[in-house]
Amino acid sequence: MIVLVSLPGMGKTQVAIRVSHVLQARGDLSVMFIERQKKLTDICGEILDRLSSRRWSASDDLVSLAKRKLSELQEDTVIVLDNTEDVQGEDFDDFAKWLVRSAPKAQLMITTREDVGFVSADIHKVNLDPLDAESSAKLLQKLVSNCSEEHVKELGERCGGMPLFLINCSCLLNDDFSPEVLIQELRDNPIQLLKTNVTGVYDVLGMFITKFSKEVIRNLVLLSVFPSTFSAEDIQFLFEDQLQLQTAKTKMVKCALLQKGNDRKYSLHPLVQAYCRAERDSLNMVNVGRTAQHKFNKYYLELLQTLSKKFICKDSASDALSTFRKEKANISEAFRNCFEETTEKVDKLWAIDVANSTEVKDFLAKVLSPPKECTELYKRCCDISEAYAEKKRHADSLNSFGFRRLRDLEDLKGEQETLHIFQKAYKMREALPLEERESETHAHTISKLGRCYLLQGEDERGRKLIHEGINIRVKLGVSLYVAAGNVDLGRTYRHCGDFLKAIELWTTKTLPVYREKLGEHPWTASILYYIADSCKALANGNSGEYSDKAVTYVEEALKLQKSLMGVHRDTARSHVCLSDVLRIQGKWKLALKELEKGLEIQKDVFGPDHERTIATRNKMAELRKKMERQEDTKERRDETQAPQAHIVIQQESAL
Repeated sequence: MIVLVSLPGMGKTQVAIRVSHVLQARGDLSVMFIERQKKLTDICGEILDRLSSRRWSASDDLVSLAKRKLSELQEDTVIVLDNTEDVQGEDFDDFAKWLVRSAPKAQLMITTREDVGFVSADIHKVNLDPLDAESSAKLLQKLVSNCSEEHVKELGERCGGMPLFLINCSCLLNDDFSPEVLIQELRDNPIQLLKTNVTGVYDVLGMFITKFSKEVIRNLVLLSVFPSTFSAEDIQFLFEDQLQLQTAKTKMVKCALLQKGNDRKYSLHPLVQAYCRAERDSLNMVNVGRTAQHKFNKYYLELLQTLSKKFICKDSASDALSTFRKEKANISEAFRNCFEETTEKVDKLWAIDVANSTEVKDFLAKVLSPPKECTELYKRCCDISEAYAEKKRHADSLNSFGFRRLRDLEDLKGEQETLHIFQKAYKMREALPLEERESETHAHTISKLGRCYLLQGEDERGRKLIHEGINIRVKLGVSLYVAAGNVDLGRTYRHCGDFLKAIELWTTKTLPVYREKLGEHPWTASILYYIADSCKALANGNSGEYSDKAVTYVEEALKLQKSLMGVHRDTARSHVCLSDVLRIQGKWKLALKELEKGLEIQKDVFGPDHERTIATRNKMAELRKKMERQEDTKERRDETQAPQAHIVIQQESAL
């Protein structure tokens, strides 16, 4: 017996029809395909009609008669029962069990939305998985005219591999529904789209989910808080104990509600997940959903706090980064949940406090990629804290928001908006109690305000503020943050062209502290890059001691960045720096290779049209032209020297 299980709309019937045709084409089997029926007696009546020409009355025991006919079969027969979920129950299970054991010439295949209620070694269960993204795109391409390849690809992914939904979306597109709007709605509000434009899918989905027991629906709502895949360990905090968790998981796998990937992770179908989140009210699960979401937010934001503290422990950055990458989707989802309009004020403010804590701010500014996600997070913190007139939280949020923007600026001069952000944060913090003005956050605000003044050309004013920030950090006694303050101070000297002073500060006041306190760490890599960049400037276009030092420092930085950060803006920046130094040394081919590596990362992190990506692309074009000119010059020189060499040879021969 084969049991083909899946959600509605996944194509079970089409698979069953295709299997029936293939088996029938073999010629050595009889195939009986029976469409969806309401009762077991209806199924048995269909079987009897196919096996006998006799007419049966309603008073006949159709089940017993069907069993007798099936037991008397002389040729191998495959019976395909389509969509049996409405018929399934104790009587159906007894009939299927009898057929498997007592009808040797009959083979049974059923398609259903839920597994049968008995266990047997003779049952082979198949979960019909969603179409993959490529197959979904191919189906849409066949069904839709005048839709770009890019739109087809994204729509294929957004539809969750459900053929019924793909077909309905293709109808919308063929009726001139905007593909851009369709993609946006599928991303932001798929259930509203179903309600208004794909009611057939919405109704089928609703009937499917509400047919399950209250316990199963409750567990669906619990798991719908996860935005993507999860392991059994991930969902443990939602259940009372392991027995409850394993029981719930097993039931949902059995009913094809949970899909299992090759990585031992599970997922709800995107439409099921969206329905259980959007329709908590109609499912009578509002409180269940709220409680689960609150637990989810608390669990993952507390995990973020733990990771950010681990990040600044010696030689622990790699573990913290690895875990963050795995949990990034859940951490981002927790912030989104907290910042929803329906979320209670206390939860919003708590999330803002988590985001603005010193460790989390520094961690996210370094690891949250693409960078715009971090910028958007802190902009949201600013808006919410300002709306609630939470002055300290607003000042903290401005500090974090400005810091993220400042990292994007690097050494761009004359940028006013970030300066105004830090000026506003500083002014607000000056009105806070003394203990708040003697904190790491206050020192950070002052130091970054100094950086902003420096970018405006006010060198002394900027340096004075940075010194003030360092003094606060010295009083607080945290050597790691004192060293970070000296990073900013060194950048003031680098900005003014005093590269030796900058290098001296970084190599004596920062790098030794980072090596001791952090070990192999992204911050260590960053300071190595800054030193290399200043050595490059001192090389002044000439190969020699400083260019060699620049290569040494930037290669060490790159080794750490590739190991710890991988595809990251800092890694790209170091590749470009190394290229510049190799170019100074006349190693143009190697320089071009480094630019190519940096460009690939920048395209991935920033996008192809970002100013940094364009700048690197222009550098590559300029270097290629220079290499071509050099090659042309060499060829002309060789052509000129060849006749002269020939004359010399002739003269020598004559002698």
